[in-house]
Amino acid sequence: MRGGRYQRHGLGIPLEIVQCRQCALLWPDPFPYPLDPSGLYGDPSKYFVHEDEAAKLKACRDVVIRPALRHLGKPRPSLLDVGSGRAELLRAAVAEGLDDVTGLELAQATIEDARERLGIRLIGKTIEEFAVDATRTFDLVTFSAVLEHVHDPDAAIAAARRLTHSGSMLYLDVPHEPNLLTTLVGIANRVRRSRGVINLAPTFEPFHVFGFNERALKKLLGKHGFEIVSIWIYSEMDLPIVKSLRGGALKLGVRAFAHVANRTGTAANMYVWARRT
Repeated sequence: MRGGRYQRHGLGIPLEIVQCRQCALLWPDPFPYPLDPSGLYGDPSKYFVHEDEAAKLKACRDVVIRPALRHLGKPRPSLLDVGSGRAELLRAAVAEGLDDVTGLELAQATIEDARERLGIRLIGKTIEEFAVDATRTFDLVTFSAVLEHVHDPDAAIAAARRLTHSGSMLYLDVPHEPNLLTTLVGIANRVRRSRGVINLAPTFEPFHVFGFNERALKKLLGKHGFEIVSIWIYSEMDLPIVKSLRGGALKLGVRAFAHVANRTGTAANMYVWARRT
């Protein structure tokens, strides 16, 4: 169970979290559909308040754009960014010399923020809606921290296929579930005779409704003609500097935990490159 009395802050409503025995995909049951999807992320200044914008831009260049150039072997590939948010990925792409970039974003407030603050135009459509009228394809399609929020990932990846050609690349980063932390907390809760888990967050921020792992993504992408090129399972876990013996010990413990998770492929984040066959 997740949410309500099964969540330590009492957020959301209680839902079961279920897992497919064949592909290990996680999702809530009953499955929640928002009445206003754009309203979930309606205030960009609030929703992204804890993000370091400069660090995010650097990460976009180092983790996505520059590797994409190596994968594609093109100096200026065309890019479609799905769920652009504050448009960091688009800005990083332009900084690397890409001039054919398109961003899709569902939240109207975020679209207006990108236009007014950055001068960037985002298209207010889902990838499925955009694919209906599209008359072109892209060299690169990115889903950066998006697919775990999407209520029909199968339709989204099917649309990505229609918007790509043979040799195009697909980039996704998603939470990796289950992972070492969610597994250990689940075991601890069972010992306490609680049904609570910390997988997903279907009815409260950050509104994750699907939990992906290697098996689930390989099955989904393969169904639509994408072959996985690489998967990197990694996360950084750290705590603010606390000037006390207990705080220092806790900080070392968190770092050790992250090291074990990264070395064993059980970390909390997954970065995937796939090529359209």
